[in-house]
Amino acid sequence: MNGPLAIILLLAVALALPISFGLIKLYRRAVAKSMLADASRVANESSLAATSLPQPALTPPTLSLVDAASRVPATADVAARQVRVLRAPWRLVTVYIVAGACYSIILSIISLVSNSLEISPVRFLALFWIYFWPIVLTVNLVAAATRRAKLVTVVVYFVIFVVITLVSLANSPEGSWYLHVLAWAIYNLPATLLLLTFLNRRVRAVGPLVLIFMIIAVLGSQLAVSTLMISDEIIHALVAVASIVGLGAYAVLFGVSFFGFFIVWPLGWLMLFLIRRRYERKKISDQSITLDAIWLMFGFANSLMLVSNGAIWLFGGLLAFLGFKLVAWAGLRLLRSASAQTQKPPRLLVLRVFSLGKRSERLFRALATHWRHAGSMELIAGPDLVTTTVEPQEFLDFLTGKLGRRFIDGPQTLERRFSEMDTKPDQDGRFRVNDFFCHNDTWQIVLSRLVKESDAVLMDLRGFSPQNQGCVFEVNELINVAQLERVIFVIDHTTDQPFLLENVRQSWGRMKANSPNRLSSSGQLQLFRFTGSGRGELRQLLRSLCIAANPA
Repeated sequence: MNGPLAIILLLAVALALPISFGLIKLYRRAVAKSMLADASRVANESSLAATSLPQPALTPPTLSLVDAASRVPATADVAARQVRVLRAPWRLVTVYIVAGACYSIILSIISLVSNSLEISPVRFLALFWIYFWPIVLTVNLVAAATRRAKLVTVVVYFVIFVVITLVSLANSPEGSWYLHVLAWAIYNLPATLLLLTFLNRRVRAVGPLVLIFMIIAVLGSQLAVSTLMISDEIIHALVAVASIVGLGAYAVLFGVSFFGFFIVWPLGWLMLFLIRRRYERKKISDQSITLDAIWLMFGFANSLMLVSNGAIWLFGGLLAFLGFKLVAWAGLRLLRSASAQTQKPPRLLVLRVFSLGKRSERLFRALATHWRHAGSMELIAGPDLVTTTVEPQEFLDFLTGKLGRRFIDGPQTLERRFSEMDTKPDQDGRFRVNDFFCHNDTWQIVLSRLVKESDAVLMDLRGFSPQNQGCVFEVNELINVAQLERVIFVIDHTTDQPFLLENVRQSWGRMKANSPNRLSSSGQLQLFRFTGSGRGELRQLLRSLCIAANPA
């Protein structure tokens, strides 16, 4: 990278990264603080679920323990839904592969023409595959749900890279391995390192938004300095004025940069609010924002390599990105028409032990990779996943001091939040995650309503113990409100199973008279043993969820 544009990019990244981490930390703290506060406007009936009256003795539920090796029978409809859930992310990847190929073809041709090189098949193929590298990040973001799948994607790319290099060396004896590896590193390594910082799980949800804002702000700073340099008279006048108050030339330069930085501040806000508006209108999705940032960043970085051949070639990366967007748009339209659902999309409620942290986040991401192609996901926001599921409008509400309006403080706001809930797919076919922000004295009424409205419930009870009284309440509420056939409890060696089973038996004994579980003499408690060891577990868990959500 070279020139003022490279400086703008590097400065924007250097500023955006710590700002992103800082804002995420403040956002998490603000949510946690509001969660611990009382709304003081909750109806008295909100605690009825925890004070159920004893009922006549019932036959305790049977235990069904499932793991990756279990044989779980399913109907034809359930099997078909499982296949769709498993294949949908890879069908989406196919669209991005074609779009990425268009991007790479355009950029390869521009690179060869700008350098006045012959467009030979081998040379073109080598360049094409180098420019095609962003597809690895795309596949790992869109469809690779496990670490093994991500590693396989990287290995496959470099195996093909080695094969293409061997073919190139066979046709061009003057070439060398060093030159091919160096070319890949020059074109891809800088942008990859920059992007990996913003694809970090801690800042992925807000990193691209902050980076867009900082690029605009730094661009304004550089334009202000460039404008100042046009006229020596202006420079001398500013230095003379600054010297009167005891400031030097460097202070003048800093002041001009600072002025330019803030003069375009409204433009940065405008860009963020445009993104928010398009997101609310379902023109873009959380994933498409990140993917656009990836391909645009690589296009911009690779264009900087061509500027030495003429300023016009700076637009090569933008042209390649537009090609990517057009092909992706057409492919997504075809994909939506081919995979239109005839049944009502199932809604999955995710409950968990908040103290799980990273383990809870990894399971949620893996599930969301597949399930969001079948239906929406709902959850009560908590400090463990709040930065994973943050949406553009939620983050902008935080920045403008309006995050409090997202919190449910009583039955009226609960009804409004349910009426606003998004249960339709985005343009990429993925459904959204609906966060419910609750105060300390409102989460119980929200839980009860979510359980009633959901088609299936997954409760992550890894790490569950007597200290998790919130989860004790949730288990009791699930037995009172939901058929156990719709509920799956995820456990592992850290789950206090004797305490869990005792808690279930006690809740079953004081079950409400109107509980759907009273329709049968006994229920079945589904425990899924999840160790996070591979795709087989995830596949089996998705199958169990498809069975739980089956309308039959």
